Amino acid sequence: MVMEYSYELIKPHKKFPLKIIIHTSDNQIFIPRHWHESVEVSYVLSGKIDKIYIDGREYESGAGDIVVINSNAIHSFSVKRGENRKAVTLFIPHEFLKAVYPDIDQVEFDCISMEREKSLIEFTELREILNCIINAYTDSESNPLACIKLTSLSYELTYHLLKHFKIPRKYSSRIRTQKYIERLTFITSFIKENYQQNLSLELLSNQFNLSQEYLSRFFMKHTGITLLNYINTIRLEKSLPELMNSDHPIIKIALNHGFPNEKSYNRVFKNVYQLSPSQYRKEHKSI
Repeated sequence: MVMEYSYELIKPHKKFPLKIIIHTSDNQIFIPRHWHESVEVSYVLSGKIDKIYIDGREYESGAGDIVVINSNAIHSFSVKRGENRKAVTLFIPHEFLKAVYPDIDQVEFDCISMEREKSLIEFTELREILNCIINAYTDSESNPLACIKLTSLSYELTYHLLKHFKIPRKYSSRIRTQKYIERLTFITSFIKENYQQNLSLELLSNQFNLSQEYLSRFFMKHTGITLLNYINTIRLEKSLPELMNSDHPIIKIALNHGFPNEKSYNRVFKNVYQLSPSQYRKEHKSI
């Protein structure tokens, strides 16, 4: 499973402030680098997340671990195949945080359980809140009052994060202004729409009226990944449905999705999935 790498708009649930996703797949998953204004909370219940990238740093998250990803931080996830994996992702929309705490743009959260051995009590209480949210969310289909409980817990979660994990915001490795967010969004949107073409650095720099040197530095600085790696990530994502839902030769799939040849497609694919496209197709079609 590969998801888009771009600015992501998070829409909360219609009846309470959070967006909640429960992950139970044992398959290999790769979610490339992306960013959004919402604060994201990753909580592993069982199994592990092999790699979480956040603004140039990497973490391994196991059962009981909590990772809070701040607004507009570049991040990605990678998990290998495993058994009995269960994790929860909660998104706290920026609009909700701004409404309850007007100075939210001046602060961020230092909340990564693998780094904070001295804050065991605060993390224990945070796990209790998250467990209550999960239980209420699981119960929401059968309990019409669950959304009231989830709204209450949304405020309790926000209060706990602000009270125990709030620090002054650091801007050194973040997307600093709306102008940069918009520029990155324009670049990534253009590439997603034209990924099948020969997207040279010269073509892209002309498209956005930037020098090649500046465009390369800008993209690397604000995403931690090169333009070529990003383009290949999009091509890889777009190729998966054809790989898994057709019997087309690998070379045809590669060329259909912007790769110059089969060798290039194999190299990019193996770098992400540790298998060649043909091996991946054979293994997953037999599941």
